[in-house]
Amino acid sequence: MEQFLKILALALVTVLAILLLRKRTTEFALVLSLVCISALCFYAATTLQPVMDMLERLETLSGVHGAVLAPVVKTALIGILTHICAGICSDAGESGIARMVELCGTAMALYLSTPLITAVLDLLDTLLGGAAP
Repeated sequence: MEQFLKILALALVTVLAILLLRKRTTEFALVLSLVCISALCFYAATTLQPVMDMLERLETLSGVHGAVLAPVVKTALIGILTHICAGICSDAGESGIARMVELCGTAMALYLSTPLITAVLDLLDTLLGGAAP
């Protein structure tokens, strides 16, 4: 929790600095924004590493094939990247493009989850003794 509060503080201080700098030098404000975005991306990536380790352990302990867990991870990443891209588009004043990015992200998440849904349906079919039409 303490790390997250530091991240929020970094973001808010950077935004305030950008608002002050934007009036004088737009280029430096953009560079400051990119530096902050890079730092936040690095933090997010390091935060997600234990989650990836846990998923690998889950795969090992449960004997579940990686092809079953891969759609879950890919769908989560699609959601994260969609959110980031749509936010950037919205901030640039392109809310229409942002909405279409969100729609495409949703469609891609559904597409990538199809193997997982198929595996669940096959399991249900097996459990029900092939009674499903």
